[in-house]
Amino acid sequence: MYKVGIVGPARSVGIISHYAKEFESNLSFVGYSYNTVSETTDILEKHHSNVDFWLFSGYIPYKIAQKSKHFSKDRMEYIFITGDMFYRGALEISHEIGKLVKNVSIDVLDVPEESFFDEIVDLDKILNHVYIKRFTANTSIAEIIEHHVVYWNEQKIDSVITVYPTVEEKLKEMGIPVCLVSPHTQAIYHTLQLFSEKIQTFYYKETQTTALVVQIKNFDFIKMANQNGYGIHFLQLNMKKIILQICEKIDGYLIEESNGRFVIFSSRGIVERNINAIFEMIDRLSVETEQPVVVGIGHASTVYYAENYAHHAIQHLMEKGTQGMVVMREDGVITEIAQGSSQISYTSRVQDKALIERLNETSISGKMFGKIEAIMNELKVEAFSAKMLAKELNMTERNAQRIISELAKVELIEYCGEESRNSRGRPAKLYKLRE
Repeated sequence: MYKVGIVGPARSVGIISHYAKEFESNLSFVGYSYNTVSETTDILEKHHSNVDFWLFSGYIPYKIAQKSKHFSKDRMEYIFITGDMFYRGALEISHEIGKLVKNVSIDVLDVPEESFFDEIVDLDKILNHVYIKRFTANTSIAEIIEHHVVYWNEQKIDSVITVYPTVEEKLKEMGIPVCLVSPHTQAIYHTLQLFSEKIQTFYYKETQTTALVVQIKNFDFIKMANQNGYGIHFLQLNMKKIILQICEKIDGYLIEESNGRFVIFSSRGIVERNINAIFEMIDRLSVETEQPVVVGIGHASTVYYAENYAHHAIQHLMEKGTQGMVVMREDGVITEIAQGSSQISYTSRVQDKALIERLNETSISGKMFGKIEAIMNELKVEAFSAKMLAKELNMTERNAQRIISELAKVELIEYCGEESRNSRGRPAKLYKLRE
């Protein structure tokens, strides 16, 4: 059973822990409260080995956690805030002071990912004045408090709404009416539900069977060059030693096939965490054999299908004639990974009937069209030339022009302009994918 650490002020940790009880059949929860939010990184440092996942009471501790060497987007989540929580805060403080608040000072974390800021701005439609302090995780508590105190001393506000427990505490000590915005039941429960599903997906990926097929290209040539003496035997021993080292690193099971091919079985999670180490293996094998090396990886629910996908990935690389790594999954997604973390993903399956009918009128496969779409999305370009496409697909410009011509005929791409390469020569035609 996975353990989830809940991080936040004591009050928030208590509330979240209460609702987390509904999820304790699959997960266990342990609370870690702090007095000041800066303690978040210390909590991660001290307890990371005891916890599998982390849930933060809000975006502030989550943002600070990003400074930790133990930060993992896949293993961390936070309770989100919505605009209606500020409306509720205005009502609560009105009830507390016995009159409807009209002038309010609000502090809010500047979170690009959240969309609630516009809703907060709309508060001025029901209030006379709303003064907003947007802060970052690096903004000091003293600066936030000063913002509110200045408006209070100038008699421009009659209350404060804050997202910071420490700010609430200090302002109350000064006698300033203040309300702490905290996630309501629905937000907490919704986040717990989504996080639980995220953890289940993580578990599936961690335990999913993975096969790696390692292929040294031109192995017949290597054998011919070493047919006299023991050279080929020593070379094979050195190759196996290199592969056994990566096998040990990913806790894999090795099968040695013929003609420079090896198969390793492991689990998806540990393989994905060691992609760089697998590239190091490719480099070492290439130096040792003086030949290109390719690796096909297959992820599936069974050993049979994982190996099958890995062999398909090898075939894909052999057809391309390039060195590197290709991953194939059960859902048909193909990922080409280049050394240095660059990767492109596309699907080998087409489930759009209209698209299939158009592609059937060409010699272009659904996989090729999917790859073109993925490349353009990855590059974030609206228009491309035959030269650009040829470079990205590792083919001749003439072949790229043929693909463009065929796709244009069935209206999957369209001509959209020209690009002047230099003062001489004809400008290059530009095309874009049709929506």
